[in-house]
Amino acid sequence: MKRLLLIIGLLCVCICASAQDQNEFSRQFARFYVPDSDGSQFPVPVDAYFVILENGETYLKISANNPYNAIEFSNYQKYTVLVGSNLYLKLESEEIITLICTKNYAVKNGFVTTKNGAYQNYADYSYFPIDAVAIEKLMQYEIIKVRGQFKFEVMDCSMQFTPESPLNKTKDAFIEAERSVKNKYKTAQVKKQDQEILKGDPLYGF
Repeated sequence: MKRLLLIIGLLCVCICASAQDQNEFSRQFARFYVPDSDGSQFPVPVDAYFVILENGETYLKISANNPYNAIEFSNYQKYTVLVGSNLYLKLESEEIITLICTKNYAVKNGFVTTKNGAYQNYADYSYFPIDAVAIEKLMQYEIIKVRGQFKFEVMDCSMQFTPESPLNKTKDAFIEAERSVKNKYKTAQVKKQDQEILKGDPLYGF
């Protein structure tokens, strides 16, 4: 039975990974925290990125820095928002942005060593489409709170590492991330167009 579950888990990872079939341009703009699954006093950081895919679609992507995310563990993907589940961003304006996960994938990320052996660890990435209206709001206001419908439970995420830590700011970082990623995307598109021209005329502009 355990072997069957392991095979199914590996298939799920492969299916999720195959969904990431496009190049992407991304930059981190925020970090928030969720309670540690093993009861540690230190929370698990979750990084948020602004993303533009090769086809021009824009997303918010999150990934938890979970050092214990092996398929063999009962809490595998504990900090993953699965397809169809929501991520809620509360802004300082009291507005709430609701994002729906449309895809996720996992990649190998080192190993976990326990008394029972070493296991392959994975980093999970969840993607949420984000429109121009939500982008504009994130450029105007700070995120003050995050709530996620994670695999096992709905969890509130703090913008502070500890209650005494300063509140993480997001607005300026998001503005910079959005501009940086857009510039990278535009540069890549120009290079792509240039290559299309050169394929038809290798001496163009020579």
